[in-house]
Amino acid sequence: MTGKLNIAEVVATFPPYHGGMGYVCYHNARELARRGHSVTVFTLEHGRLSYDADPREFAIVRLRTPLLMGDGGIVPQLCCLLRKFDVVHLHYPFYGGAEYTAFASFLSKVPLLLTYHMDVFGNTLLKRLLIGMYETLFMKATIHRADRIGALTREHLNSSKIAGFMDRSRIVEIPNGVDEERFRPREKDRALVERHGLQGKTVILFVGNLQPFKGLHLLIEALAGIRDGTLMLLVVGGGYREDEYRRQVRELNMTDRVIFAGPQSPDENLPAYYNLGDVLVLPSTHSEAFPLVVLEAFSSGIPVIVSSLPGPSGIVDDGRDGLIAQAGSVNDLRDKILYLVSHREERRAWGDAGRGKVLSRYSWSRVGGVLEQHLLDLCARPADPLR
Repeated sequence: MTGKLNIAEVVATFPPYHGGMGYVCYHNARELARRGHSVTVFTLEHGRLSYDADPREFAIVRLRTPLLMGDGGIVPQLCCLLRKFDVVHLHYPFYGGAEYTAFASFLSKVPLLLTYHMDVFGNTLLKRLLIGMYETLFMKATIHRADRIGALTREHLNSSKIAGFMDRSRIVEIPNGVDEERFRPREKDRALVERHGLQGKTVILFVGNLQPFKGLHLLIEALAGIRDGTLMLLVVGGGYREDEYRRQVRELNMTDRVIFAGPQSPDENLPAYYNLGDVLVLPSTHSEAFPLVVLEAFSSGIPVIVSSLPGPSGIVDDGRDGLIAQAGSVNDLRDKILYLVSHREERRAWGDAGRGKVLSRYSWSRVGGVLEQHLLDLCARPADPLR
């Protein structure tokens, strides 16, 4: 099939709601619309947010649900809403929406591309039980229904929860990307430097929602063992376990070395916050697939330290644009931080290398072209009578 498509993008969260999966969907939709396709995003409505700044390049349908559960919600209306499209692109996980998207694809024979962003793990026994029940009932059937499975990297998919039952012949690689113009090297914003008291400081940057698997507790502990008053941790993000992390900082007597700056919008202050950092650290313990923050740091000319999980470590060339620390090891994380803090010239060279990597591989325009071709190929294939 050639020409222009009528495409549905389905995602649990979407800007202005902060979250990496929603921003990926936003850029996917924008790039497809720029190529002349008709795009509609289906996502959950969060009543506390304002949608006045919604983009105009594509349509957004915000679904109401009587049962909103964290980042998920039950939306059976998708079964009817998705019938008119040429192809559906589902961003997974979407608890309460993914199974209805798969059912709509089955009923209407609409091709389905499912991009698998991450595994989900509960942080309490009840949540783990509920997630386990849901995945037992719906995950395998949803994955099986997908005509193509989008992998951020094959290494991540091969280590994920679906590795044991996915059809590898259906895998296509669609990486995340970054806006290389918005996130770029620039001088530090003096007003932000003064606001946070960062004059003359070396800044370790952490960016992301404060979920347990992001490993902020490990980073705080690692920095507590470095007796250097010029070394500051700037935490950009909020929610989830923020109160626990603030308590940890107080208990370790680090309140003068850790700054909680709160969540920042990619469309507003977030790029300037990257420019405040000397090193980005993402010490994830599990479940990271292809973290946007690594690409945003690279694009801003900042070297990174990531954990040895398949997703993050697959983006970083160890010793060329960043360092890879053993996942879960506070001591190894501390050693990696000390190395980069004490090697200013390498920080600069590795930051330049990261910027070059983004320009050659990970611009949203390049990623949009890859996604478009997969969708065109999917619509051109003969229907599978068994599915």
